[in-house]
Amino acid sequence: MKKLFTENMGLKIASVAIAFFLWILIVYTYDPAATASFTLGVNIINGETIASSGKVYEVIEGDTITIKVKANASLIKNLKASDFKATADVSKLSPTNHANIDVVCTKSDNVEITIIGSAKLLAVRLEDLVTKQFSVTVEKSGEAEAGYYVGEAIPSPNLITVSGGKKSVEKISSVKAKVDISGVHSTFYADAVPKAYDADGNEITTGSLTFSSNPVNVSVKIYKTKKIAVFVEAVGEVYQGYSVQDINYEPKSITVAASDEVLEEISSVTLPLDIYGKITDVEASLNIAEALPTGVYLVDKDAVVNVKCNIVRIGTKEFDILPSDIKLINMSDELIYEVVDTELIKIVFNGIAEKLESASLEAAEPYIDLSTAREAGNYSFVVQFKTIDGVTVSDVKPITIKVTEKAGAADVETSTGGAVSTGEEDSANEENTSRDNTEGAADTTEGTAGEEETGAVEE
Repeated sequence: MKKLFTENMGLKIASVAIAFFLWILIVYTYDPAATASFTLGVNIINGETIASSGKVYEVIEGDTITIKVKANASLIKNLKASDFKATADVSKLSPTNHANIDVVCTKSDNVEITIIGSAKLLAVRLEDLVTKQFSVTVEKSGEAEAGYYVGEAIPSPNLITVSGGKKSVEKISSVKAKVDISGVHSTFYADAVPKAYDADGNEITTGSLTFSSNPVNVSVKIYKTKKIAVFVEAVGEVYQGYSVQDINYEPKSITVAASDEVLEEISSVTLPLDIYGKITDVEASLNIAEALPTGVYLVDKDAVVNVKCNIVRIGTKEFDILPSDIKLINMSDELIYEVVDTELIKIVFNGIAEKLESASLEAAEPYIDLSTAREAGNYSFVVQFKTIDGVTVSDVKPITIKVTEKAGAADVETSTGGAVSTGEEDSANEENTSRDNTEGAADTTEGTAGEEETGAVEE
């Protein structure tokens, strides 16, 4: 056995070397055939010939094909899909609207190409070409930076013409241009690709649609935000005999957005609540956005103010008072005021029970303001009252005040001739003055102080 491996060792080594050399020679001098498969997109040419005939085509089958390539192994191993070009000439459609697909290898002519799979021809569907105009709406995705609000998004152009197959164009419900607003904090501009959507919000990709403007330029306004107070104000009068007890509502504040100038000026918003003719509690959800000034935006677009206004039946409380017991204010020292009316006056307080219980005539302090009665005559005054929380006063019959001048209060007429008074004349004047003062004092004793309101009417 040992002899088998050791005898003629040199010859055996030489045989192995020769065999290896021959193997190398065969591999490098003989290149066997090999195959490979590639998937290609089909390039459609001469489509304008269909458009010129008032038609548009839609590919049904054959826009993507799979090919099998056979060539020398040395070539196959260096080929890739981009080394092949597939085209279909739609100007040469068959009566069944099919076109041949031609595939060539751009790297070598020594390649055998076979289209495999079911799609060996390009199949298209022809439709009438129609055009229609649509408004462009902007669809925003993402969120602006905290503390900022995305306002108007304005497309340019805002109207766009869509051309394509009749069936596809008729399905279009809207044309949208989408922009990304993630993290923005200032106004910006962006180009957006317009897309057509049906009534269900699905994108329409059939019908070879084209747009008159592509892309669309979009301007997006970004505003700072601010929290402001919310107030609710009752508008109108409830039914006679009823009163508003209180108004409760939520929220008490909202977040709005606007330009820096407008935002600086606004601190609150007041919402009106209609209570006209009501006799029961009023509950409502008030639209905040409608109450905001132009140029101010509600950050939470769905926010509303929920309000409950409690309405209660009011009671009355009556008091009797003599006209002479009414306080007179703003009297002149030169005049005498006499209350002409002597009959008792009925004063009626109106309000809810808990307010009326503590209300008193003393707290109301009825008074008449005589500041407008500065000449002699008869005046009619309305009695006035101090405000009592939750209590109103029914109209009170006007009070008549007689106003007279105090004796001696009239200005003394002076001579217009420029003569100087004698001593006897001065003495006589002193006697007359003394007598007038005495009579005036007597008149003052007889006079009775009266009372009345501002805006008096002289009778």
